Amino acid sequence: MVAVVIRESGDAEHVQGSVDHLIANVLPQVKHSPGIISGLFMTDGVGRTLNVLVFDSEDAARAALDPIRNAPRPGFLRFEDAALHKVLAHF
Repeated sequence: MVAVVIRESGDAEHVQGSVDHLIANVLPQVKHSPGIISGLFMTDGVGRTLNVLVFDSEDAARAALDPIRNAPRPGFLRFEDAALHKVLAHF
């Protein structure tokens, strides 16, 4: 398994208030990504996000990188980076 770890940042209030957008727009797309196993969408409460998408193979994770990097985002949210990480254990 390989994870794509995505970091974004933005206005803390807007990030906290974007749950409806996340559920309505982002999750349906992510759930249909080839090879997706699980996903976590997290915020630290001060405007930074950390999202972890776990895929069943490196090929599937790599295929997701460009769409993730180029995905439209709300104006208050800035893409920081996305990187692949080998999953050592998952439960």
